[in-house]
Amino acid sequence: MGRTIGIVLGLLALPTVAGCYDTAGVVNGGLLCGAGDTCPDGFICRKDGQVGHCWRIGSVVNPLACAPAKAVPPFGPFASCSPNQAIASSTCDPVCQAGCPCDQRCVLDTVTFASFLCEGAAPDSSAFVPVQGTCNLPNVGDCAPGSVCIADDVCPNLCYKTCREDIDCPSGSRCSVVTLFDRTAKPVPNVYLCAPPTEGCNPAGAASCTTARTGFSCVFMAGLTGIVNSDSTVCDCGTTHDKKVGTGCTTLPDDCQPGAVCVDLVCRPVCDRKASGSACPSGGGCNPIYGSTQYGYCR
Repeated sequence: MGRTIGIVLGLLALPTVAGCYDTAGVVNGGLLCGAGDTCPDGFICRKDGQVGHCWRIGSVVNPLACAPAKAVPPFGPFASCSPNQAIASSTCDPVCQAGCPCDQRCVLDTVTFASFLCEGAAPDSSAFVPVQGTCNLPNVGDCAPGSVCIADDVCPNLCYKTCREDIDCPSGSRCSVVTLFDRTAKPVPNVYLCAPPTEGCNPAGAASCTTARTGFSCVFMAGLTGIVNSDSTVCDCGTTHDKKVGTGCTTLPDDCQPGAVCVDLVCRPVCDRKASGSACPSGGGCNPIYGSTQYGYCR
């Protein structure tokens, strides 16, 4: 065992098995924390005021169990979120912010960039950078709980909300297939990033965002996340949108340059289906894409 519990702690006594405490029958909150807020392996100490109880790592607690001054938001656990324990070597769930004391976040381990752990000290929540806000690396702790700072060569470093389902994302955003990568460039399983929120812009031609942002362009929400039957567009960083018209591409996410869209694994010009006259340079029709009634592609 990583920790040694020298005395029987809390509200119930634990039976021993082969010299170790058997915690199989321990219920969340049914065991008081020991000296120094210690708990058996697999548990963490959650404190309500001066009193702490042991909870299984990754389990969701009732937010009311947190002291009023530290209630969620911002620290979590988040409501309507299902914790996932399939993140290798992680002691907490970054998406739900579950598995940490009420006044700590589940943050990215900057040694592995593939696992998550509870930060060592309670941060100043007033200094959190909001989702899609500019953050500073290597200080990955800038971002609000549940989000991570993503480095970029084209756009500013931004805080992206982590997710597994659309419900994990802010209003107007969806859970994309874009994920984190560890130091060996392997994707981190079961942790994805929310797409930027929807924004009314024109993905055809120059594909400019409604509000100009350096390095950003207008793309289909459907092209970014694989959603069908949507006219929604987003203002997204151009880093992952670099394939020229006529070249091979991917659709999840769409990696064509601004003004283009990936159809049948080839980048094709985006056109406005409601524009008067021919919308394509070739004189051909504007073909529907992703079920959109507004935009399509030119052959």
